[in-house]
This record gives sequence, structure tokens and C-alpha cells, in this order.
Amino acid sequence: MDIVALVISALSLVVAGVGTFQANRRAKEALDESRSAAADARWSAAQEAVQHLIGFDPTAEPVDQRLVNLRIALIGLVDHLDGWEGLDAWLEAERTLGATFARELMDAARHGDGVEQRVNNLMPLMSWAQALSHNLRRFRSVGHDRQSLAALEANALALVKEVHARHGWELPPATNPRLEELDN
Repeated sequence: MDIVALVISALSLVVAGVGTFQANRRAKEALDESRSAAADARWSAAQEAVQHLIGFDPTAEPVDQRLVNLRIALIGLVDHLDGWEGLDAWLEAERTLGATFARELMDAARHGDGVEQRVNNLMPLMSWAQALSHNLRRFRSVGHDRQSLAALEANALALVKEVHARHGWELPPATNPRLEELDN
């Protein structure tokens, strides 16, 4: 009788161990899926904000809220992607470029512009938004690529400088002089 009880106890211990192992594995899978879904939602929010700028005409309605939504979505993406060094700098350069193209478009627009002229004026902003959308989709599918991020950031900053120089505008500040970084 003692042997039967010992065998039953050993079997119970094995069943409990297997059950615990499976429960832990399922919990880990659920946690991984939850993290993946949260990351997907952030990438999708960034894409949605960009899509609202494709075909958008800042001469017909204010651009400020769309740029704010873009900044919020991009910050949300950057803040929750670990190990993506350079993503924040690239996306800030892109947002600055988008605002620059919107300003250029608003300055170029004239009352009475025909459809062809309006489309020509819109082209830099639209093509920028389409390129940003494409690049976000690419990074989402292939993952972090520091060299590509650096090249895209440099390109965006060069275009910002070019447009500002062409119009004689002062460059936007690279930092906010009222803010100081916290010591770590």
C-alpha cells in the first residue's frame, strides 16, 4: 500500500510539474503576443499619422494638428522600441522636414492657383509623406538598421537646410534653450 501511495505521489508530482511548465510557457507566449500587439499598434499609429499628411493641403485647412498627431505617434513609437538607437533623431528630422515642406507650400500658394499649380505645390509634402510611410514600413519589417537611420536623418536635415536657404528662412532651432537634459 505504501508503494502505491508513493507511485501515485510521484505521478502527481510529474503531472503538476508538466502542468506548471505548460502554464508558464503559455503565459510567456501570451506576454510575447501582448508585447507584439502593442508594438504593432504603435507602428500603426505612426503610419496613420503619416497617412493623414498624404494628399493633405495645408492651404485648405490648418496643418498644426496633423503635425502634432504625427509627433505624438512618433514619440510613442520611439519610447517603446528598445535598442533602436537613432530612430528618435531620424523621426524628428523627418517631422521638421514635413513642417518645412508645409510652410513652403503655404508660402507658394496664391489665390486663384489652378489645379495643376496646386498639385505642383503639394508635391514636396505628398512625396515626403509617401517616402516616410515607405521607410516606416521597411523598418517595421526588417528591423533596426542604424546606418540607414543615420543616412535618412542626414538627408532630411540637408533638405531642411536647402529649403530654408532657398527662401532665406532662419533654420528651426535644433534644441530648446529653455530645456536642460536631466543628469542620469
